[in-house]
Amino acid sequence: MRSGSRSNALLVELLIVIMFFMIASTLLIRIFTTARRQTARAERITVSLAEAQNAADQLYAAEDPESLLESLGFVRQETGWVFTAEDYQMEAYVTEEQDGYGIFRHQEIRVTADGETLFTLPCSRWKGVSE
Repeated sequence: MRSGSRSNALLVELLIVIMFFMIASTLLIRIFTTARRQTARAERITVSLAEAQNAADQLYAAEDPESLLESLGFVRQETGWVFTAEDYQMEAYVTEEQDGYGIFRHQEIRVTADGETLFTLPCSRWKGVSE
């Protein structure tokens, strides 16, 4: 009788250990999956930020922003200019206000991915009459 209860206790102990490892492995898989997703998002933000900064710098210095955006691969749409990459989308908005002293060109580049706005880069410029 004693050997039977001892083997049953060993079996129960093994089942508990296996269950513990199954739960632990499930949690680790979830943790690694979340980490991979966050790494991919961070990589997408890094690449898109570099591209958007480059476009914003060129847009700030441009005399003709529309021809520049066209040369960078942006496509004119109703609301603004759109550049679609593999993992993200850049939108450029350009509006001008003119008064007696010069022109204020409000420019902005917005980067979105998966329907979420990642960041917005303003690159507005004031151009006085004397320039």
